[in-house]
Amino acid sequence: MSYCTIFKKKNEIGHYRLGITLKAKGSSVERNRVKRTIRASFNTLKGLLGSNDYNVVIPAYKKIDRHYIKGLRVNLVEAWPSRHFKK
Repeated sequence: MSYCTIFKKKNEIGHYRLGITLKAKGSSVERNRVKRTIRASFNTLKGLLGSNDYNVVIPAYKKIDRHYIKGLRVNLVEAWPSRHFKK
């Protein structure tokens, strides 16, 4: 997945937690839209997430625009099963 990197780590809480690291270039409106997109994608899949911590990292060299956000949304849904997650 070239849009972001997702790290997964087991937790003892009993539900998933999500962290978002976003250093990409773009306005605050675009960065917040990316965060909302990531949270919405994870919430739709929460039955599959289990008891894990997830950290979604978007690198600084990425330029955020509408095309990036649309591609991110598609790639987050296609990221399952967990073979795409780094432990």
